[in-house]
Amino acid sequence: MSERTIYLILFTANLTFIVTNLYGWILKWFYRPKAYREQFHELFPAQRSVGVIYLMQVFEIPYLVQIGDPEALLYVNSFSVLIFSLQMLVMCEGYFFPRAVHKTREYTIFIPGIIILLPLFLQAVHLIDLPDGYRPWVFGIVSVVFLFYFTLNLKMALRIGRMVKQVNEAAYSDTDDFPVRFARYIQWVPTLVCVLLFTNFWFDNVWAKFVRDLIFIFTNVWFCIFTLNPWRKAFSKREEEMIEQMEQPDNAAYRLSDKRSKELCNKLEEMLIKEHIFTEPHITIDMLIQRLGTNSKYITEIIRRSGYQSFYDMICQHRVRHAISLIHQNPDERLHIIADQCGFSSPSSMAKAFQSQGKPAPSSFKSQE
Repeated sequence: MSERTIYLILFTANLTFIVTNLYGWILKWFYRPKAYREQFHELFPAQRSVGVIYLMQVFEIPYLVQIGDPEALLYVNSFSVLIFSLQMLVMCEGYFFPRAVHKTREYTIFIPGIIILLPLFLQAVHLIDLPDGYRPWVFGIVSVVFLFYFTLNLKMALRIGRMVKQVNEAAYSDTDDFPVRFARYIQWVPTLVCVLLFTNFWFDNVWAKFVRDLIFIFTNVWFCIFTLNPWRKAFSKREEEMIEQMEQPDNAAYRLSDKRSKELCNKLEEMLIKEHIFTEPHITIDMLIQRLGTNSKYITEIIRRSGYQSFYDMICQHRVRHAISLIHQNPDERLHIIADQCGFSSPSSMAKAFQSQGKPAPSSFKSQE
């Protein structure tokens, strides 16, 4: 294989990597789903952080214009292992735990990495010449700082895992209280990416960088597609199974009598209208079964006889109505407080519930006052 062919292969891979990242940045910063357009950044606080990850990859350009140059390669690998891993940490915190985000900490935690990268960048663009023998020092210092960042990513992964264990999404009335399915997909991704970047950094080889570029090209495309279509089915697997059982002809003998059905319907209505059980953040169908003193088959029939598609649909409808009522009563109240009072875990969870019920965004009800 000729040197020109090798150069074109490496150049194309790195250029494609940068272009796909710029595309991801455009999507994350400028794409606005219609339902959330008015208060997009309040509802999705991690979007800018994800966009920053993509945008910052333009700092790979010194390597793009100097494919194969050892100084440029060392700089770009150091940049990736320090900044990319750290920005993913910020992204995860903003997405999964938005209320715990500390802006000051977000900025200051980048300082060690920036201090290390600045002279490497100046060396890569030939504005300065570092002393002979600087490379072993760079490998040592970058490794120490990276281990600190890696520890933070590992703690974040374990924290997400603990939340996943606490949440039984199949039973929750609000499927967006905590994005369990997405959390399971992404929980260990930042940690694995850190390992990949660190391995690439220590290889310090153009072909290792080439493989890394290919992996990230496909990962970026998948991530953009996946996060732009985050909708989940309203029915949980358990509910679907119960509904199927109820619809089977041989189960007809086990259906409720009209008297018992009316009794349970009245009791359910009282719990919803007077007791506001839907405001409990993690009300489950099992909890409702216990309070009504019935079983899973009967509660499914009662819910459907009351005009709801599912347990989730019932709770969601009442939460949305209650939220609209609270907004009308106090239009100056912040959305996250109203969401909390209605049983939603976040404003974005409330906004998605509004959309699923065919309602305008919550903010539009505030503007009508």
